[in-house]
Amino acid sequence: MDEVTLLRHSYQLIRKDFGLEESWDFEDGENQFDRLEDFLTKQVDYLLDHDLNRLLNALYRIDIPENRVKDLLQHSKQGEIARNVAKAIIEREKQKVITRQQYQP
Repeated sequence: MDEVTLLRHSYQLIRKDFGLEESWDFEDGENQFDRLEDFLTKQVDYLLDHDLNRLLNALYRIDIPENRVKDLLQHSKQGEIARNVAKAIIEREKQKVITRQQYQP
């Protein structure tokens, strides 16, 4: 699977799991996973401040273990919590896409 396909499928899962209305545009020529991380960091930061339960429910649906979530929330520096959570989300969604690709008939 190429990077663009992996990125698009990962984003689709993230959008579904977070119930995001806002769409994100893909552009050629730059590191798209870095852009996705920036986009998702903003979403996570907003949820941390305004709707922690929604964020925790999304992390549960994404299947990030509770102990990993606690570790991210407790041991990240103050300004890095949202980015570290976003990175964990992207990594988990990428794993799901790759696993599903491997087991497709």
